Amino acid sequence: MSSGCRYERAIKQSLNKLFDNRSSVHTIIATIVASYSHKTLVRPGSYLLGSSYHFFVVSDVLSQHWVRGFFCPPRIELMHTAVGLQHYYIPDTRGRMRFLKKRVFDPFQDPQVRLRRQKFLLENKHRYEQMPNTHQIFA
Repeated sequence: MSSGCRYERAIKQSLNKLFDNRSSVHTIIATIVASYSHKTLVRPGSYLLGSSYHFFVVSDVLSQHWVRGFFCPPRIELMHTAVGLQHYYIPDTRGRMRFLKKRVFDPFQDPQVRLRRQKFLLENKHRYEQMPNTHQIFA
């Protein structure tokens, strides 16, 4: 009978083969290793950004490879910073689509969700994406 996630089972089997025994400690070690090395970077509430500044907002993380969320268009928001007035893209949840279950590709290093040919990548660096060429639009 198998239990735990597939990564824990693979680590446990490797430890069993390496030490040529089936100790119960291997299960505990496998759980600890998998919790650190095989944890997805996507969290509930995080968003993935597409090339056209459209967003995929994650509502639930079902597993390391599956999430539930919705696609939504961008909205421009003005924020006062130390530099001055900045313009940013943020998700506009008023125009969101229905909730979808989507597969996460490469969840441990560079998570992305795909919609046909478009890729939505996780933005870890900034909470907001600054809009390019703002002086031309708001001049």
